[in-house]
Amino acid sequence: MNRSRLLIGLLLGVLAILFGYSVHLALTRIYQVDECQNFYMAKVFTRGESKEFFTNSSLFLFGPLSWLARSQLRSAEMFAAARLIFLGVFWLNLVLLAAIASGRLLSVRGLVALVCAATLAPLWDYGFEIRHDNLVVTGVLLIWWLARVKPLGIAAYFFAGVITVTLLFVAVKAVVYVIPLSFAILAFPPKGHNKRRWQLILAWIGGAALTAVLVRVSYGFGGAWDNYLSVFRGVSNYSAGNGSGRFAPWNTLARLLSQTPLLLALITAAIATVIGEVLQRGKLALTWEGLLPETLLLLGALGALIINPTPFPYNLVHLVPYAFILAFRYTVETAREVGIRKNVWPHIAAVLIFVHLVPFAVATLRHLDRSNSRQKELMRLAENLTDPVKDEVYDAIGMVLTRRTVHFHWYLHSLASALITKPGFRVRDMLATRPAPVFIPSYRTDWLPEADHDFIRERYVSLADDFKVLGSVLPRGGGAFETFHPGRYCVVPADLLPEQQTGTNTISNSGDVIIGTLDGLPLANKPVQLTVGMHRLETQGNRIPAIVWVGPILDTVPHLTPSSHRVLFVNWY
Repeated sequence: MNRSRLLIGLLLGVLAILFGYSVHLALTRIYQVDECQNFYMAKVFTRGESKEFFTNSSLFLFGPLSWLARSQLRSAEMFAAARLIFLGVFWLNLVLLAAIASGRLLSVRGLVALVCAATLAPLWDYGFEIRHDNLVVTGVLLIWWLARVKPLGIAAYFFAGVITVTLLFVAVKAVVYVIPLSFAILAFPPKGHNKRRWQLILAWIGGAALTAVLVRVSYGFGGAWDNYLSVFRGVSNYSAGNGSGRFAPWNTLARLLSQTPLLLALITAAIATVIGEVLQRGKLALTWEGLLPETLLLLGALGALIINPTPFPYNLVHLVPYAFILAFRYTVETAREVGIRKNVWPHIAAVLIFVHLVPFAVATLRHLDRSNSRQKELMRLAENLTDPVKDEVYDAIGMVLTRRTVHFHWYLHSLASALITKPGFRVRDMLATRPAPVFIPSYRTDWLPEADHDFIRERYVSLADDFKVLGSVLPRGGGAFETFHPGRYCVVPADLLPEQQTGTNTISNSGDVIIGTLDGLPLANKPVQLTVGMHRLETQGNRIPAIVWVGPILDTVPHLTPSSHRVLFVNWY
């Protein structure tokens, strides 16, 4: 009894540490591009701008995201709140995994399963991000729990139908998971439901039909149905990748070798065992008994990853949970069959520590080196430099939720070659039509053609490598310059830093004062209001003058510490 209590206390302590660590990472870890794009799409829809800027009407974007998007919070605070919401989804998925794998969550075995599930490194990479994939995993796990673990007959099938249709509106990709799963439980109902097949099928159809009607009515009242359909009509034109973005899944799967080696070993043994049983028993092995259902669930998810034309690493959240269910159940059944002597437990603990927990620690500690502090700093600065009604911000990603962007096709996707090849889609055309006072470069803007970069260099000056504002650097003595967006600007000395070698003008706010005239009027040491059009600056001395946007409330050019635009967001992180 004392040993059992000690083990339970140890497991609960580990879970408390993991929970605290997950909260810390959810609030401080770097934001991914997809998270920003998803949230910005919700913001576009809540502002009623879906005809002006690209968005979609996935159910994933409604609910808490839409509620946050309507709030008066600033961008950084909205992102933090959204991360906490998805942290709840993360832990819900872990609890479901433990309940399914152990069969009984409120037990020592259930706590062991929860600790093991909570130390699956790939889920910490993407499990609490603001992305629909985590909700799809929740839905699939709930269907599996209803059909396989807690057979409740008609009620289970009714809610399985509800979840299936809901997931199809949460994310189109859910079809490759829920349709095969639904077919399996409808064609071959697991034992324990105690109802005839036709009754279960009717219950499933009832839940699915009711959900479809409710969703359609909700979309109709919300004015989102046309937008939902337009995404399917326009996605091929927008992506225009013609298959050029396809790549193989091996780099993604290779992550499992270093992050979850014990999991790979266990599922390999489990699959081999299942294959042996099928070869030995033939058709008699094709039942819901044993490990065959979990094996097929895992192989189905693996097949979905392999046929995915762009299997980015975040797709591991659709694979690792089902691998864990199979591995844990296989371990429990094997231990029950062979028995484990007490003197073997230290060896098992050593294997668990060095083949599972150490890889988990190595994989997750790297997140501490990828902070979102720079992203939040730039969000706040962009908001301080712009008016929410009059001024736009362009970053090709959507990280500044409180500001409008510049074009319908506002974000740069890896398949969106139209932004490079088609007139009217090019970023220089967008910025010429709507000159955003703030431009935030990242690795994605590196994809732009040189003509776009030349255009940006002509109209923007850098406060840092990852933050640009409208302005001009003039020669000594000044000269004529053109203003493309009305508002407040400062005239300050510009020191050309080594970045000049790459063609980027970087402002150094040295505190010196430029003496001269602007449009014939003496310069004052304060911002000036400029209209769109040509202006003339004449200065004294040898300092190089710069005209720099400071927006509606700032009185000086803000200071930013140096940072590379290539690390503002990180691909394949």
